[in-house]
Amino acid sequence: MLDNNLYAHTIRDKNTINFVGDRMEFFMIAAIFTGFFFALRNIVNKYTIANRMKGLAFFYLSTAITIIAFPIISWTVSPMMFPSFNSLLLLIFASVTYFVGSLIFFYALSLGDVTTAGPILSTRPMLIIPLSFILLDEFYGYEVIAWIFLIVFGAIMTSWNEGMELKSLYRNKTLWLFFTTTFLWAMQNISSKPVLQEIDNFNFTGWIHIFSIPLFLACTPFVLKKSIKNDLKRNLKSTLPYAILANVFLYGSFITMFFAMKFSVSLSEALIATHGVFIVILGFIISQINPKLIAEKHTKQTYMFRLIGAVLIFIGAYNILV
Repeated sequence: MLDNNLYAHTIRDKNTINFVGDRMEFFMIAAIFTGFFFALRNIVNKYTIANRMKGLAFFYLSTAITIIAFPIISWTVSPMMFPSFNSLLLLIFASVTYFVGSLIFFYALSLGDVTTAGPILSTRPMLIIPLSFILLDEFYGYEVIAWIFLIVFGAIMTSWNEGMELKSLYRNKTLWLFFTTTFLWAMQNISSKPVLQEIDNFNFTGWIHIFSIPLFLACTPFVLKKSIKNDLKRNLKSTLPYAILANVFLYGSFITMFFAMKFSVSLSEALIATHGVFIVILGFIISQINPKLIAEKHTKQTYMFRLIGAVLIFIGAYNILV
């Protein structure tokens, strides 16, 4: 079992959560901010891939920025900290799962059939609950698990599109790619908690991107095909501002997420799912300001379905927070 010092071993129900006093509420707020940053990045990515640059080309442009900028920013804010050997191995594991998961995700987006992405990615807390119990000894009682499942159900509803059927998900060719991404990102977050007992969230963010550099270079000859290179060259200038903006939101999500993961992976994952609420709200605001900015047209029933999902997320998150 992974060592996570004193943070989860004695937790057995909602009334006995005892991390470090009042900071418990602060890490929960950080997790909700992570959801907000993820929602902003999701909107920027969706617009950029639909209007500026294809998925894999945008992935390479964004990753090239992150592996250079994120370590520099992180170690400017916080002095470099060197982890122990065991934590170093977990950092490498986190880097691999993060990079490979992201590569698979953008490859799946490039296939065009992306309707399953939101619902499948929204199930990550359901993977985290058993994994965090087995590996991190996190358990908060069945009442909290019920609220987490309510959040997951609401998150699926906020990402649902008209015409989707449950039985069609199993036949969708991108389903297993998105599920693989979900599992890999879940394992990244599980492996982060023990490391975050040694180093802070800024150092963790810096190190996982440093270790992503060899993976980025190794994959380039196999993934960066002629069509992707041409897309990069043709649209680099017009897409670069959007890639920078998306990475600003990504960095904010990493810093807040890894701050929260230090205290609880399962609760943090559940509260991060509030990004579905923010996407519904931000999508509505953007559609009122500039309907052409995000070219999404849905029926009234779909908007109502998503609104109900957002309400369910809010109910679940509120009951976890209080």
